[in-house]
Amino acid sequence: MADISEISASSFGKEVLQVEEPVVVEFFSHSCPHCIKFAPVYTQLAEELDGEARFVKIDVQSSDANRNLAHSRGVRTVPTLEIFHRGRVIGSMVGYHEVRKVVPTVKEFLSKKEENIGPGTPLANA
Repeated sequence: MADISEISASSFGKEVLQVEEPVVVEFFSHSCPHCIKFAPVYTQLAEELDGEARFVKIDVQSSDANRNLAHSRGVRTVPTLEIFHRGRVIGSMVGYHEVRKVVPTVKEFLSKKEENIGPGTPLANA
């Protein structure tokens, strides 16, 4: 079984931005039909990429802080995946996608993690 932690805005820095290993974050809502449909896809992604990245999820509707975090990150649609490496976004996917698209896309982001580090999120150690 895949290890997927549900985190909150208060732990986002510690769990996502301040770690060296890649982290795949799913912004979702328990009440979103597309998120419910995407849940087994995310679980399969985590199982197939076990050991290559950490997997966490944030319910954007569970608190004002989570909603504000999603808004500050530009998340307007759920589910949204953001893939981080050393505190910076290296890729993202918006909306529901089938596993046959999600797995190779995230693998591609991870394979180019050093060259794909974007300017949007500051390094945790900077």
